[in-house]
Amino acid sequence: MKKTSPIVVFAIIVTLIMLALRFTPIPVAPDTTKTGEAPSTPSTLDQVEKSGVIRCGYWVYEPFISKDPNTGELSGLTVDYLEQTAARKGKKIEWVAEVPFDQIKPAIDYGRIDSFCVPCSPNEDFKKAFDFAGSFGKMPYYLYVPQNSTLTREQLQTARFAFVDGYLAGPKTSELFPKAKYVSLPQMTSPADLYNQLRYGKADVILNEHVSAMDYMKANPNVIRRFDDSPVFTVSMSFPVKKGDQRWFDYVQTMTDTARPENKATFLNLLDRYGLGQDTLAPEEK
Repeated sequence: MKKTSPIVVFAIIVTLIMLALRFTPIPVAPDTTKTGEAPSTPSTLDQVEKSGVIRCGYWVYEPFISKDPNTGELSGLTVDYLEQTAARKGKKIEWVAEVPFDQIKPAIDYGRIDSFCVPCSPNEDFKKAFDFAGSFGKMPYYLYVPQNSTLTREQLQTARFAFVDGYLAGPKTSELFPKAKYVSLPQMTSPADLYNQLRYGKADVILNEHVSAMDYMKANPNVIRRFDDSPVFTVSMSFPVKKGDQRWFDYVQTMTDTARPENKATFLNLLDRYGLGQDTLAPEEK
């Protein structure tokens, strides 16, 4: 019996494959141009609407968020404000866990929390990692010096400035006082340790918001003071949410915006309750 050439066998196989490909239907993506329907993109909002719960990560940062050492119960300006604005939308805030600085992004990206619920003033690195939704008012930044400081405005330009790495005050200090000397502290430095740089003569000036300075001055009277009562700059405060989740961004934006009349009234009442003047925090204006 005559053997079939391997070349002929190969040619037959190739032909059969080509015929199969020719007559096998190839699946295609549905055409949405005719119906006008856009593909649905998953959003944090889907889970929030389903559960009725907004899961918040947080830091303990008075007077925004305080934690009872015995019961673990949270209170504070941010706690009250978010719980009241969420309730208007029929939602409940669940304070899930304290989240370290370097864990905020994975906690949001992997869905362990829906938002980091401590108001932030984002620097450029933060803006690359998160979208910042809503508003928690405007926060002025001031200069702080030791109580007995004789520093003049001209001498500020070459003074020693302390700041904590990773926060807005660092790059702003470099931008506004380029000839100064800098004392850079690690990200996890507490506000008390930051202001202690003034107390113990390790720095001459700190550029920071008044909330933390106010708490330090209350606990340590006659140690530091404002250089003067003129804000160096003012920043808007908002909440980090997952990058690119537009539906969730829009929801948080509407829910928390302090420029909205109903939210503004709540915000001003809470500022008064917590004894905070508008030199500390002020609602956004439309």
